[in-house]
Amino acid sequence: MSENLSKTIELLSPAGNMECLHAAVAGGCDAVYLGISSFSARAFAGNFSHEEFEEAVRYCHTRGVKVYVTMNTLLFEGEIDQAMKEVDFLYEHDADALLVQDFGLFHRIRVEYPDFELHCSTQMHVHNAAGCLAMKEFGASRVVLARETPIEVIRACSKLGIETEVFVYGALCVSYSGQCLISESIKNRSGNRGVCAQMCRLRFYESNGMERCPSVDGEYALAMKDLNLLDHIKDLIEAGVSSLKIEGRMKRKEYVYLVTKTFREAIDAYYSGTTYILSKERKRQLELLFTRGFTAGHAFHDSLQQRMSAFRPNHRGVEIGRVVSFHNGKVTVDLSAPLYQHDGLRILNQPADTGLTAVRIEKHGKLVNSAGPGDRVILDCNSRPTPKKGQILLKTTDTRLLETLDQEIDSATRNIPVTITCKAVIGEPMELAMVDTEGHRAEVIGEHSLEAARNAPLTKERIEAILSKTADEPYLPSVVFTQLEDIFLPVSALNELRRRLYQCFSDCRAHVHTRAGKQPYQVILQPSSAVLPSVLIEDWRTPKDPEAINKLPVVSENECDKMKLVSTVISEPGQFWMERQDVIAGMSLNVTNSYAAAFLLSLDGMEGVILSSECNNDQIQRLKQRFIERYGFEPMLYQLVYGRRSLMVIKDYHPQGGYLEDLQKRLYPVVEEGNLTYILEPEPYVQANCGVKGSYLILTTEDRMDSEAIKEEAYEEISGRV
Repeated sequence: MSENLSKTIELLSPAGNMECLHAAVAGGCDAVYLGISSFSARAFAGNFSHEEFEEAVRYCHTRGVKVYVTMNTLLFEGEIDQAMKEVDFLYEHDADALLVQDFGLFHRIRVEYPDFELHCSTQMHVHNAAGCLAMKEFGASRVVLARETPIEVIRACSKLGIETEVFVYGALCVSYSGQCLISESIKNRSGNRGVCAQMCRLRFYESNGMERCPSVDGEYALAMKDLNLLDHIKDLIEAGVSSLKIEGRMKRKEYVYLVTKTFREAIDAYYSGTTYILSKERKRQLELLFTRGFTAGHAFHDSLQQRMSAFRPNHRGVEIGRVVSFHNGKVTVDLSAPLYQHDGLRILNQPADTGLTAVRIEKHGKLVNSAGPGDRVILDCNSRPTPKKGQILLKTTDTRLLETLDQEIDSATRNIPVTITCKAVIGEPMELAMVDTEGHRAEVIGEHSLEAARNAPLTKERIEAILSKTADEPYLPSVVFTQLEDIFLPVSALNELRRRLYQCFSDCRAHVHTRAGKQPYQVILQPSSAVLPSVLIEDWRTPKDPEAINKLPVVSENECDKMKLVSTVISEPGQFWMERQDVIAGMSLNVTNSYAAAFLLSLDGMEGVILSSECNNDQIQRLKQRFIERYGFEPMLYQLVYGRRSLMVIKDYHPQGGYLEDLQKRLYPVVEEGNLTYILEPEPYVQANCGVKGSYLILTTEDRMDSEAIKEEAYEEISGRV
């Protein structure tokens, strides 16, 4: 077996709350990922309080399941100290790893908690072998690769001595994660801060700037289908991937359970040498729980049409019938599949779909609680728009399926084989020990010496039966007697001794990590001697401004060979792997705090940093001041003062017309470069320089006269302040 296949692949499941965590474990996951109440990229998930987290860790660790915590958002200057308090709590309470986006948080954890395992979140935008090598060098244990990464690059990344984690099921972002600003720009809800408004699920139309371009696919030009790589388990395992990740911290427990169970079956089938075939019934169940349609995505080179869901952006469910008629708030339908009382339904309609619930099902003039294929039924429907003959009826929630899955979750067992040894000698306390195959061991001794039995002794069978009672503990015990004499011991005392044994053993299994403790933050930086321009100009136009900087691509999938970068702006983590001279960290690296700036400026040849445009002027001032206080000098920081930002970076998407248009008739210019498409802001971002050394301009659609005026104002602002 090759080095990459020396251990079985991990199945990683989402846990938005405690119910979903239990469901994931019941389904057979090897690890869960969850968020605490702050600093998680799914701010609207249930997430976990400190008390719930402690319970979650104990529940998972005793069952052999790891717990990863998502702290995968950008942090402003005023938040990072509080975030580190949360890190301290997670470190002390046995979290197995943290998923991190923010380079400042990554930097502080590596310095202060060098033995805390760190995973690079997909929000960090690692998508090539060079990025994996760089983050491995910086101390990351694992990289969650961008969802756009093709299997060829996944395979190359998985051979580099750093673990790779790949999404295999669930929602897809149309833009590279970490590079999407559209929600922040339009709704003031930052995807990099965990509050994405999912703008890509709203109506967008391709446009030529004057009118919308006709589309036969639908009105949702940016909506994607859901990822499903179940048919590619073999390819991913043999590529050397370390972990298969199911998306869905916002999904209900039944979804988490069934998807986890299905992937568990497929993974186990591979290692047993058999072929896993998804049954039609299981496929239907998965579609009922949630689907926008399925795609193998960029990982396995699905076409644009195979990836996109322009017809509808939401849960489709399954077709179960057609509308016959509608009259006085009641819709008559002919069924092609089962319908149960309280099922959630939707009729495909225009300008919006008609939603309803099967509260009352009328069949042949009588109320029934279910109906089947071939039946004609009447349902209450007071929603708008009103249904019309021939329209499709979809089932979006199946009550019987949910009831069945709930029962499975409640009855599922995940028991660890253990051996209990018992020594029962007259005149000595009873001694019990419990061990498992992983080397965990617990021992307890009775409080009193055992007495000889006067009448009927406590039999071997009786002792074995009592010691085998596991209650809620996840063990499958076998009992071995090292010595057993004819003893007397109250059953209540034996039960108490058993409870102590199980408690001690669970304590042993629950505590996984022995850690060195927190280290002081001691980082010394030297001011740069490089002479950098006070105004940086990024120019998208042709011909370009002669003063424009050399900016490297935001996406470089095949980048790995070392090269020397001179006087350029780097845009993605793979470029950390290169040699550098007079290099500036670009805005796409999402620097929002002084520790992130310090991390980047600590790299050889990195002389300046363009701050994230998600920082306001107060946050930038605080960032600069804290940097000066901590390191003793003012760094070369740049602030975006003008330009249309790239709101999305989309792979293999080529819209017609040159623009996207939303329902508010805002026009978003579209720029294509090779296989990448950039969706630009409808209007230029404008912000006065708040007092950092450099200003940053982005020129896209400006004519020569306008661009000269913009440049002149930027230079005047800098020189006037100096």
